[in-house]
Amino acid sequence: MVTRMKDPLKKRWIRELAGEKGKYLALFIFLAATIAFVSGFLVADNSMRDAYDGSFEKYDIENGHFSLAQKMPKALKEDVEDEGVRTVSQFYKDEGFKGNKTVRVYKIRKKANRACVMEGRLPENRTEIVIDRLFAENNGIKIGDSMTLAKKKYRIVGTIALSDYSALFENNTDMMFSATDFSVALTTKGGFERLPENDTVYQYAWLDREGKDPDDDEILDILSESMLLTDFLRRENNQAITFTGDDLGRDRSMMMTLLYVVIIILAFVFGVTTKSKIEQEATAIGTLRASGYTRGELVRHYLKPPLIIVIAAAVIGNILGYTCLKETMAGLYYHSYSLPVYKTLWNGDAFIMTTLIPAALILVIVSLMLIGMLSLPPLQFLRRELSRKKKKGAAKLPGLSFQNRFRIRVIFQNRGAYAILIVGILLANLMMVFGLVMSPILERYADEVKTSQIAKYQYVLKAPVETETKGAEKYAVTQLRLNGRENAMVYGIVNDSEYLSDMKLPSGENEVLISIGYAEKYDVEKGDTVTLKKAYGKKKYKFKVKGTYDYPAAISVLMKKDNFRKVFDEDKGYFNGYFSDRKIKDIDEDFIATRITLKDLTLISDQIEDSMGGLMPIFTAFAAIVYALLLYLLTKMIVDRNAPAISMLKILGYRSREAGSIYSAATAIVVIASLILSMPLENLVMRLIYEGFMKYINGWLPYYMAPWIRVFVPAIGIGCWVLIYLLESRRIRRISLATALKKME
Repeated sequence: MVTRMKDPLKKRWIRELAGEKGKYLALFIFLAATIAFVSGFLVADNSMRDAYDGSFEKYDIENGHFSLAQKMPKALKEDVEDEGVRTVSQFYKDEGFKGNKTVRVYKIRKKANRACVMEGRLPENRTEIVIDRLFAENNGIKIGDSMTLAKKKYRIVGTIALSDYSALFENNTDMMFSATDFSVALTTKGGFERLPENDTVYQYAWLDREGKDPDDDEILDILSESMLLTDFLRRENNQAITFTGDDLGRDRSMMMTLLYVVIIILAFVFGVTTKSKIEQEATAIGTLRASGYTRGELVRHYLKPPLIIVIAAAVIGNILGYTCLKETMAGLYYHSYSLPVYKTLWNGDAFIMTTLIPAALILVIVSLMLIGMLSLPPLQFLRRELSRKKKKGAAKLPGLSFQNRFRIRVIFQNRGAYAILIVGILLANLMMVFGLVMSPILERYADEVKTSQIAKYQYVLKAPVETETKGAEKYAVTQLRLNGRENAMVYGIVNDSEYLSDMKLPSGENEVLISIGYAEKYDVEKGDTVTLKKAYGKKKYKFKVKGTYDYPAAISVLMKKDNFRKVFDEDKGYFNGYFSDRKIKDIDEDFIATRITLKDLTLISDQIEDSMGGLMPIFTAFAAIVYALLLYLLTKMIVDRNAPAISMLKILGYRSREAGSIYSAATAIVVIASLILSMPLENLVMRLIYEGFMKYINGWLPYYMAPWIRVFVPAIGIGCWVLIYLLESRRIRRISLATALKKME
């Protein structure tokens, strides 16, 4: 019986981990950070999603609501409820607070759209009130503070999240919600009655009765026939309810895409570094194979270090993700939305998606590389002939200096590593551009809105009311529905408008101009016909587009006022709005539906900045880490792989700095070329991602990449390379002259 001597591989992988601690530590940090970041996000996202979805039943969220010009008559209530619903009154009053902010006050709601008390308690007497948590946070308001509404003082006794206002849209037609300038509030019946009676909006929610299948269109027809209807909104079209849920889904898709792109790159980094290790140990592997070691034993041996790193990174990454990063990610959501209290869900899907699938991807890719290489005959390992392809003569290079030709050959010889580096740079660039591009977009949009502002004040009236304000210009306006959720403002403008003097309106009855944002968002061109419909009812209108107008503040349609009256069957003298550079003071507030100022026009940019501002630095920092780790890992691998050649250069008289510069310059060429040449591609990809994102938001912010980003992003990459170069220069100095002699056959 033949007895094999003591297995020399048993402890060799431990020495390899210790000897390559820098490489494996970098891989561990990279993988652990990625798993921690994404698992923390997924745990928070899943928990938030569960809290959001559960709120529909837990807090009895409405199936829709409608508003009437007066309290609903009993007969009308019976007709509506005969359609299989129950109606619940939820009257409210909008009151000004600290100048330009609005607080929408409801009585405590018990039958529908109930509140989640986040801190404190509900009001118990007529001088107490609770307000939205996020509004309080954004305005530095605390429990125990006082607030004055309509000259009545209330003490704040708690903060809430209203189930039907997870996104604080004041009006469903707003391009973006504002958690800084708008809040919902609850008070007692007595507290509600302290506020002016003529501020009351008679709103009713409806909820489907169990076992019934109500027809919302029938409800709308009944209400429309009553001539009392002023607003009608189904739940699925209510942005205050649905916007949050839509955004949760988009964030999850984006994060999972990021995770798997990073993991695939990381898997190939593991594979390339393992392949490099096999090339360095080719003769030892040939000896072991000739001594009777099977390919499977060697595959398992070389798979141990990646397996240990993956397991360790998964454990640490999940611990970090489920603790501190989970809270950080939840905080980002709470800073954007008025969500109820959530309970952390330890779901198996997050573990599978962030740990098992990434680990399997890495191990499968590394295993396939190992199996492919280790299937070669032992003799080829002994001869260090590790390619299945027949060797070709060295490619003929142009008449360059020795050093430049050497650098080109270094790039060719390490093309696999450099290919991964290029892909990694593309990914890191994209993440960094994503982290940097939003602020310039928002700043540019705000500047463009200010420049193109029609007037300092735009008034929309509930009824035509005359004013003596000097310079006030009449216009007509209505809203039509573009699609399932977005409306367009349709303006009727007077001929020779002082405020739109550069606009040449078409003369045809159904001929219009559209805002540039409308054209870009919906791919509408001159000569196209667009179809819009009434928000309530089925009537549709077709308009011929004769051109665009540079008005980025809103999705708008503009036509002559005379044509507006004909299209919408209005009287000859009809108007319902004013453009004015002065504040109109002689119209009673009861007749003003909306007052639009520059702050209102830039609301979408302000809210996106507030919501996403905390996420952008994370992406920028993560991208810089990707740069640094990939550069370190692959540059280190190239230096280790070419250590004999570097040693030989030293034997031939090259100093360490000169020998190192050949390899460092080769990497620098690839890095700098990739950074610069990838920017147009990054710009294109980022534009596609951004415009896809904007399709889901009311309004339109044109894409813009600031020139400084095109310089800053490559500069960060080059800065990372300089740091890695300094580290690798030390390694090159430590390569001895004996290294080349040890590798000679």
